Amino acid sequence: MSSSPRLMSLSPGVQTEQLSGELQTERSTSQKNESARQQMERQNKELKSKLQEMENQVKSKFKSSITVLEAKVAQMEEQLEQENREKQASAKSVRQKDKKLKELIMQVEDERKQAEQYKDQAEKSNTRLKQLKRQLEESEEESQRALAARRKLQRELDEATEASDAMGREVNSLKSKLRRGTEPSFGSTARRTGGGRRVVEDASDEEADSQSDFNGTKSAE
Repeated sequence: MSSSPRLMSLSPGVQTEQLSGELQTERSTSQKNESARQQMERQNKELKSKLQEMENQVKSKFKSSITVLEAKVAQMEEQLEQENREKQASAKSVRQKDKKLKELIMQVEDERKQAEQYKDQAEKSNTRLKQLKRQLEESEEESQRALAARRKLQRELDEATEASDAMGREVNSLKSKLRRGTEPSFGSTARRTGGGRRVVEDASDEEADSQSDFNGTKSAE
């Protein structure tokens, strides 16, 4: 205690009186505190009692409202569960549609690639067709030129054949004239014969040349 050094300097009687006074003061203070505590406990009990009473009054007063609210809460919970189920079903449907959309996109892309391939093949086919058509036209032109050349050669052959036939007839005519002819003397006969021989030889040479030309034309054909 803070007063202990001071008490030790006093006489025992004085110390006893002073301690008795301090003890009395502490008892009085303790009694006051105990009274205050008891009063606070009574007030606390009263407040609890009033609170319980008020709660009972509130419960009694708002019981029907609470029941309605509880029903509304239950209904809202049911609606929430239904919305969740619908949301899950909608999400599942969205996933399925998204998957289907991706499949359709892939299918469209494949068809586009196939269309491009078909287009390339068609362009190549058209190019090849044009080349074949051009080659056919060139072949037809070449065939026309060859046919014209053949006809020309045929005309030339026909003309050469006619010329050869004419020369042959002329040679035969000359031969006939020579065979029918008469000679008065040996010398003149020799001369005529020599001349006739020369005519016949010349005609034979011309006939051989004509025949050679004819054979050459046939070979060229």
